[in-house]
Amino acid sequence: MKKKIGFHISISGGLDKAIDRAEELKIDAMQIFLKNSNRWSAPQYQKEDIEKFKDRWSAYSKLAISAHTGYLINLAGEGENHEKSITLLKDEINRASQLKIKNLVLHPGSHKESGIDAGIKRVASSLDSVFKEVKTDVDILLETTAGQGSSVGHKFEHIRDIIDKSKFRHRLGVCLDTCHIFAAGYDISTEANYSTVIDEFQRVIGLERLKLIHLNDSKKVCGSKVDRHEHIGLGAIGNDGIASILNDDRFNSIDYIMETPDDETRSDMDNLEAVISLLKK
Repeated sequence: MKKKIGFHISISGGLDKAIDRAEELKIDAMQIFLKNSNRWSAPQYQKEDIEKFKDRWSAYSKLAISAHTGYLINLAGEGENHEKSITLLKDEINRASQLKIKNLVLHPGSHKESGIDAGIKRVASSLDSVFKEVKTDVDILLETTAGQGSSVGHKFEHIRDIIDKSKFRHRLGVCLDTCHIFAAGYDISTEANYSTVIDEFQRVIGLERLKLIHLNDSKKVCGSKVDRHEHIGLGAIGNDGIASILNDDRFNSIDYIMETPDDETRSDMDNLEAVISLLKK
């Protein structure tokens, strides 16, 4: 396959165990959390843990690895949680750097009723303060969101404006989540509609900013603003929409990461087989 396709993989039992799981699935791309995603702090990595991860990755060298920040980070907010979010993001960037992971996915956050413009400005200024202090080669990928509540990032213009307002634009890219943009109102369920949406992404943000794709179907209808991931082809986006983004040759160098359920309906392997069946030969 030209495409690198995989899953978000658990780090339960140790960072290196995620690579073991990836190899069992025979995938060539994965995404991990760098620590418990619902805690503000975690013990720092031990040298031996870093070396085990690097050695294991070297042994399975075809694997592309990206990371996702924890869910507590909210750069669009205010107050104590905002300060804690900046501290946590610095820590996660340093963790990614220790593991030699280049791309770190970040949800822009929620403006908490202070207004979308204020939220966008806070995200950009917060990123700038982090980048000024933490000098690594780790890039932040701003993830498109579904639009629940007062979230920032459910319109392409939000992502564009964060990047434009930052002094570190060269350190910022985009992670496009198919379920999220669909829930936000970007209908990609047909080939024609997909083409229109991607043209809009190109016009507003620019495809050169797109560095990672979260390939998820949606349990909810277009415009629902509800973030509920579904198995590939079994949701409201369906096979046509998934196949359209999957077979876009402009994205041959971009990793596709599934964050699909693993339940009695389908396993990860089932979803992988579903995706492979949609790839043009």
